[in-house]
Amino acid sequence: MIRHLGYACKNMTLGNKVLTDRTLREARFTLERVDDLVLKNSQDLITIMQWNADNEIKFFRIGSGLFPFMDHPKQYYKFEDLKNWPLIAANIAVAGKIAADNGIRLSCHPGPYTCLASPDNLTVIKSVKTIEMHAMLGKMLCLPTDDFVINFHMGGVYGDKRETAKRFINNLNTLLTDWERKHITIENDDKASMWSISDLVEYGIGNKVRLVLDVHHHRFCNRESLHDAADMAFETWPTDQVPKIHYSESAEGKKPQAHSDYIFDPIPNDLHSRDYDVMIEAKAKELALQAYQRKYQLLHS
Repeated sequence: MIRHLGYACKNMTLGNKVLTDRTLREARFTLERVDDLVLKNSQDLITIMQWNADNEIKFFRIGSGLFPFMDHPKQYYKFEDLKNWPLIAANIAVAGKIAADNGIRLSCHPGPYTCLASPDNLTVIKSVKTIEMHAMLGKMLCLPTDDFVINFHMGGVYGDKRETAKRFINNLNTLLTDWERKHITIENDDKASMWSISDLVEYGIGNKVRLVLDVHHHRFCNRESLHDAADMAFETWPTDQVPKIHYSESAEGKKPQAHSDYIFDPIPNDLHSRDYDVMIEAKAKELALQAYQRKYQLLHS
């Protein structure tokens, strides 16, 4: 059954002046400019976390834009290169404490160019840097549990799922730290030729990392029923952890895979006997979550 509902990255209520993804064009890149942007991003993360706490929202995805260009192949920098890094670290720790004190589960979702199984070595190196950046964020939050999740996709099938899975597992084992491996999850895709939950299980990915069921993606890429997919995904989570799923719906007038602004149908509450958290991936963010709660008179926070 559903335990908590969450939303991703941006808070619409707080408006465009409260952001955690300020960035700049590469042509204007300097460490001084990045330092200023990261400091502002970290300050606004506190504001968003406090809003979540005040509004009893217990699940939130932190955006990947907190540290612009940190995982860039040319402009890559270390956290300690930033002049304001002690204050930035303190801000992120405050955001993490708000989450811990109010029972807010946190996660992140590196972008589509995180392709750990790519046959291209430069892509793999870039992917490792991206994972390292998100892991750094997870550690800086100082959460009292290991609940922080770094979720992403396989990135492609590259002509052969079995060989791609082998590359993923090898890179996972040889290029990442124990902490990073422990906090990674992989979700299913939204194209028929890509990775379904049963593919991720069949080719051994589910033996190495936890799997996240994306209900919307399952519509377009499945070899199994939704409930069977939930069973397979949830079995990769230890019994003392709460699995999570993603939920969204098709946007009217766009390609079916595109996410709608709001949620109109009831989110499945019977996918499993275990409790699970739902990340709502609607464009209206927390407004979609709150509208859904009002519509269905849910008590889920």
